[in-house]
This record gives sequence, structure tokens and C-alpha cells, in this order.
Amino acid sequence: MKLSAVAVLLLVSLFTPCWGQGSGSGDADKHKLVEQKYRLIETLLNAPTANAAESAALTNNSRRLLGQAREAMNNAKWDEAARLLDEALKAASSASRKISPDGSGGGSGGSGLSEAALQKSLADKAQQVATYRASLVDMTRDPKQGVAARQLLARLDVLLSEAKQLSDGGRLSEANKKMAAAYKLTVEEIAKLRAGQEVVLSLTFETPADEYAYEQRRFDSNLTLVEMMVAEGRAEGQKRGLVNGFVTEGQRLKTLAHADAEAKRHKAAVELMEQASGQLNKALQSMGLPVF
Repeated sequence: MKLSAVAVLLLVSLFTPCWGQGSGSGDADKHKLVEQKYRLIETLLNAPTANAAESAALTNNSRRLLGQAREAMNNAKWDEAARLLDEALKAASSASRKISPDGSGGGSGGSGLSEAALQKSLADKAQQVATYRASLVDMTRDPKQGVAARQLLARLDVLLSEAKQLSDGGRLSEANKKMAAAYKLTVEEIAKLRAGQEVVLSLTFETPADEYAYEQRRFDSNLTLVEMMVAEGRAEGQKRGLVNGFVTEGQRLKTLAHADAEAKRHKAAVELMEQASGQLNKALQSMGLPVF
């Protein structure tokens, strides 16, 4: 899981409890909040970008503090654990900010991600594109949209072929960018072709956990689409604040969904992820994309 600097700030605001007198929080509440914060920081430190060279010292310090916090938690010293986790989170947040928004913190292809992380990212994006491509193939049989759909399918397949060539050549960072471009093209053009009509994607999941994993991939792909549209200048002026607000709320909901998934409450996690993706849809719609 990749957590952005925005998500790190959200962790600070959402999981920094006040232990002062009159707060009404007993040991059970402290225990729950401390455990939540611990798991979220642990997830942040396990993110692929946590190994970028520039952030290594801060990451190591955060891991050290995390270990001390676990020891305090084992001894039911919740106040001490909370203090140590606050320090660990600050270090992890600083480490995250060492990595630029485009992930150029060093590593494979200048992406800041390990080869394994880039391969996973590419596979996730490819799976999302494949879902929409299947819908596009169905549209080629439509009497009204068939010609346009076939033309779009040809354009999409060119991008997919280029992404595969880049991947086969070991240029994983460039392959990810090409696959992101394929996803953006597919979503935008299918939305134009449908022009307000409902687009049905046939999806089946064996378990709620599988559905949660899909919703995570959908969120991440749509977040990439939001970032690409912002980079194109489609969120200028006051609109940028609106887009940022939707993204921030989406990240908050995703963080809550992660906590549910960690507790094996995958159905609840799926519902939260659907709400999170809904926020990104609002961001895309505010930039003129009639998403579905």
C-alpha cells in the first residue's frame, strides 16, 4: 500500500488522541486508538517508497520508535506508547515528504519504487484497464457506437503494446506511465461515447477480501487519473481547492477502510472504499470528466 504525504497528515489528525483529564477515554479506548495508530504507521513504513535512500535515516528512526512503542503497549503503558507513536509518525511523515509527488525519490528508473513495487503497480493498472477494455469490446457491437468503439480499441491496444514493450525491456517506470495513459484514455473516451448512458462492468469476486483488493486498485487508478488531469491544468484557481478537498476526503475514507480490512471486516472496508472512490469521481467530474 502506498501512502502519500496527504495520507500521513490525515493519520496525524485522525489518530492523535487527547489523553487529558475529562476526555472520557478509559484504558480500553486508549488501547484501541494506540493499536490503530501502530498498525497504520507500520503500513506506512512498509510502503515501497519507505526504502528511498533520502528517507532511510528517518524511516529507521521511525521503526526504532515503533519498536519502543510496541514494548510500552505490551506493558499497558498507553500514554507512553501514544507519545512514542506520535514521534514515530512525525519521522515517517518527514520521510514521506523526502519523496516528491511523482515518486522520484531514487530507485528503479528514478521512480523511487523497487522493481517488485513497480511490477505490482503495473499489474494493478493493467487489470483495471482490462476491465474497461472488456466493456469497450462489448461496445464495438453497438450499432451506433461500434465504429467509434473499434477506433478507440485500436488506440488503446497501441498503448498497451507499447507498455508491454517497455516492461519487457525492463523500463518499468515508463511502462507504468504508459499504462496510466491507457487507463486515462479508456475512462475518458468511454465516458464520451456513452454520454450519460450507464456503463455496466461485469465483475465477480470470490470473497469480500478480493472485492476490497479490487476497490483499492480502482481507487489508486482513479487517483492517478486525478493527478494526471491536475497536471494538465484542469483544476486551476478555486477548482484546485475543490479537487483537493475531494481527494483528501477520499484518502481519509481509504485509511478507515484499511483499518477495517486489517480487522478482517472486509464488507465494511468495501463500503468505505466505494465511498472513497465516489469522492475521486466528484473530483474528476469537477474537472469536466463525466465518470461512471
